[in-house]
Amino acid sequence: MTDQDPSDESSGHAATNVGHAIDQTAQAAPVPVPIARLRESFRFDQELATILTRFQYRADGIALTAASRRPLPPVEPPTAGIDAVFDADASLVFVCYDERGHRTVNPIETRLIEALAGAVPTQSPEEAAQPDTTTTAAPPATLAEGSHTAGKSETSGLTAPPGDTAGADTQQSPPAAAAETPSVGVVTPHNAQRGALETALPAGQTVNTVEKYQGGERDIMIVSGTVSDPGFARQEESFLLDPRRLLVAISRARLLSIVVCSTSLFGIAPEDSDQLATGPVWARLFTQAVGRDTAPAWAGSLAEFVGDGDVDHAAVSVQVYPSEIDVKGGDQ
Repeated sequence: MTDQDPSDESSGHAATNVGHAIDQTAQAAPVPVPIARLRESFRFDQELATILTRFQYRADGIALTAASRRPLPPVEPPTAGIDAVFDADASLVFVCYDERGHRTVNPIETRLIEALAGAVPTQSPEEAAQPDTTTTAAPPATLAEGSHTAGKSETSGLTAPPGDTAGADTQQSPPAAAAETPSVGVVTPHNAQRGALETALPAGQTVNTVEKYQGGERDIMIVSGTVSDPGFARQEESFLLDPRRLLVAISRARLLSIVVCSTSLFGIAPEDSDQLATGPVWARLFTQAVGRDTAPAWAGSLAEFVGDGDVDHAAVSVQVYPSEIDVKGGDQ
């Protein structure tokens, strides 16, 4: 075979070389595509970032960092129970009650949330309709919305791209200080409870499912667990006991997340063997934020909390537990 001047190569010979290179590339091991997991949020503060890290992100190899604490605008709570929620100087507050009989509509939670939302200065519908500006990584698990018709559960889910992490988000720039009329949103897993809350809450305060809030945010987010019947909660574990759904819900808040739920949820763990080691999902969030054997900041009846002695279920016991996270030294 004679040598050939490279400048005289025919186009056919060049094509053969290119084809050979393609064959070699196809046979080589694929190079993994690096995935950049977002580790900083300008939406919420470091206290909530620490709670979210302990609850989920640590298992994903992420230590989330966030913005400095931004205080709530002035709120004038009508009762001592509501004052314990808004005056706690905490980013996450649990409002728990002792009752075990409700499924897709919960009048106790509706009344609690109505009282909480009613203490916040109301935005106009035009202000509440302003689009959100946050760009948020979608959660890595399928999020299924529970809606019940004739006693049957239906789910409509969205599946996020692999490698993304729920709630780990970034904004183009830090948000401005909260308005004097902070925005309020409520998350519930059930459309029936959503309808009850929309009827009870002032115009301008939005109620939706996790899916509809995904990628959005509000100054104050209230999470309605809704289900208090332990047996029914077990039937709905595919979304009610999904830790990533709960993480997405509480991470929508810029200033304050309030979780309203029955203490019955604290005793229910997912049956999925992959999640058994983490224990009951709602109890895990509670203990990582509040601690174990912590005394409530306030305790009383539903009637005392809402300031109405004639309210249905007036004698139901209610407790307020602000988070007890110390972020001065960072996550431990």
